Amino acid sequence: MNDDKREIEIIPPGEDDHYSSSSSSRIWISRGGGEVKFIKLGPFGTLVAGLAALALLGLGFFLLSGLFLILLPIAALLGVGAWLSGLIGGGSTKRLK
Repeated sequence: MNDDKREIEIIPPGEDDHYSSSSSSRIWISRGGGEVKFIKLGPFGTLVAGLAALALLGLGFFLLSGLFLILLPIAALLGVGAWLSGLIGGGSTKRLK
């Protein structure tokens, strides 16, 4: 088993980070080639993020309702076909008598 553990480097406030001297964010997480930055949103940013989430949710409901409107006539045709096959074939009550 290969344990590739690294030590955590704690950089005190006021000292330069030698990995990223131009970074102005408060939290910096980097693993390999990718990076994740966490920022604190203000009131306007929170409002914009909430409106974007609501817009995506509304778009999803709109697309699902459109799918329902497409499937509704298909279900109606299947129901009419089952009803007609019952009229033509006499239904399952003939066999039970």
